[in-house]
Amino acid sequence: MAVAGLTALSGCLSVDDITSRARGEAGDRAGDELRDRTGIDVETPEEPPETDEEWRLYEFEPGERYEYRIDTEADGPGTFSWTVEDAGEDRLVVDTGLTFESGDEFARTVTGTQDEVFSELLATPAAIFIGSGLHSPYVTANEGVYVGYEWRVATDEGSFRYAVEDTDSYVGTDCYVAVTEVDGAVVHESCLSPDLAFPAFVAYYDESGEQLLEMELLEYESASGGS
Repeated sequence: MAVAGLTALSGCLSVDDITSRARGEAGDRAGDELRDRTGIDVETPEEPPETDEEWRLYEFEPGERYEYRIDTEADGPGTFSWTVEDAGEDRLVVDTGLTFESGDEFARTVTGTQDEVFSELLATPAAIFIGSGLHSPYVTANEGVYVGYEWRVATDEGSFRYAVEDTDSYVGTDCYVAVTEVDGAVVHESCLSPDLAFPAFVAYYDESGEQLLEMELLEYESASGGS
C-alpha cells in the first residue's frame, strides 16, 4: 500500500500538476455529492481556517540545502542530501547524493528548471526520498492544514484515514505531524512544514507495522543562509 502510494505520487512530475490535481480532488470531495455518486461512506473536514502560511511543496529554492538521516528495509541506514544553486534564467543546479553505511552510494548533478530537475531525478534512486510525502489535498492546494484536520473513507473492502494529529519541530523548524491509516493500521507518517520544500520527517510501514523507510531532517540551510 505504501509503495503504491509512493509510485502514484512520483508520477506527478510538475509542481503545477501536483497543485492542480490536488485542488481538483479537494473540490471533488464535497461529502454528500461524493457519497451519493459512489456509495462510499466519506467523512470530510470543514474548510480549513484562514491562514497566512504559504506552502511550497517541492518548490525548492537556490541556496537551500537538506540533509537527512535515512533508513530503508532494503539498504539499511545512511544519509540523503539535496543542495540547490542558481544557474540563471530560471534554471537551477541540484546536487543530490545517497550514501549508505553498507558502502553503496549514488550521486547526481542536474541542471534545468525546477520541473526538469524534479522529473529527471524521479528516474533515479533518489526518487523514493524526494517523492516520499503523502499530503492532504489542502496542503498540496496551498490552502493550509490544522491540527485536528481529518479525512476518512470507508468501503466494504476497508477503510482509509488521513489526519493531522500534532505539531513537532526538526532543526528549529515547526511542522505538522500527519498520519495515514489503512484499516486502522498506520502505514505512513510525516511532518510537514510550509517553510520547507520537503517533509522534515517521513516513515512508511507495511500492514503488519514493520518499518519500510524512515527519513529525518538533520540539517537545513535556507536560501537566506540560515539554518
